[in-house]
Amino acid sequence: MLKMISMRSRAELCMLLVACIWGINFVIVKNALADIGPYLFLGLRFILAFLVLAALSFKDVIKIRLATLGAGTILGLFLFIGYVFQTLGLKYTSCSNTAFITGVSVVLVPIIYSILHKQKPSFITAITVIVAAAGIFMFSDPAGSFSLTYGDLLVLICAFGFAFHIIYVDRYSHRHNALAITGVQLLLVGLLCITIAFLIEPIPVRLTFNAVFAIFITAVFATAMAFLLQNYLQQYSTPTRFAIVLTSEPIFAALAGYWWAQEHLERNGLIGAALILLAMLLSIVFRKSI
Repeated sequence: MLKMISMRSRAELCMLLVACIWGINFVIVKNALADIGPYLFLGLRFILAFLVLAALSFKDVIKIRLATLGAGTILGLFLFIGYVFQTLGLKYTSCSNTAFITGVSVVLVPIIYSILHKQKPSFITAITVIVAAAGIFMFSDPAGSFSLTYGDLLVLICAFGFAFHIIYVDRYSHRHNALAITGVQLLLVGLLCITIAFLIEPIPVRLTFNAVFAIFITAVFATAMAFLLQNYLQQYSTPTRFAIVLTSEPIFAALAGYWWAQEHLERNGLIGAALILLAMLLSIVFRKSI
């Protein structure tokens, strides 16, 4: 029993480290976007992440079957929407805004699930949506006129992409090897982004150190290693406990934005951030199923 508690604590501490990496990741990506186009950045990031995943878990990745390819493609498209709109939004809004509005995806999950299954949303779901909406209102516009910036709107679309991804991961993941279906998603996002980059973005003659550093950190640590840790450590805890730990991601993003990007949250912003976190936690704790 003590051993299991110890392993659970270690697993959750590791996931806290993942949340920290994801939070800091927002500042790293925002800085890199000054030197590289968003599609080229994402393309290189996800292709490298796939190669790292394949190298570290080759036996799992080669278990890709036709059914896995199909399910992974559907999941990959939602992941593509999430990361593309998040990265585009990050160019036009702050790291804190991006992280907290992305977190609204957790709140959107039960709403979208209810609509897809023609069910009436529960009372707690309605409450979380109201709290999250109030949080976005306070957080995105300190003046109080509810006027989302262009960047915030892009990130809100990203939140819908991630919400659909969560729903369909629950539908498909248990039918396939977890690392194999993850590999399909990473490769699809990488190939789509690199193709779009060559079509619409100016390709730099050389990559700056800032861009190379960001691609390496996000691909190896924030993508490949994070997925591997999640898949390995989930056996020692519960999905709910892991999800609660991961709600700390926007807090780390806000701290990183404060220390390294000189971003500051005013009083309304702090209240809004707290409301969004509360909505995320309520949605996770009271979610019976996706």
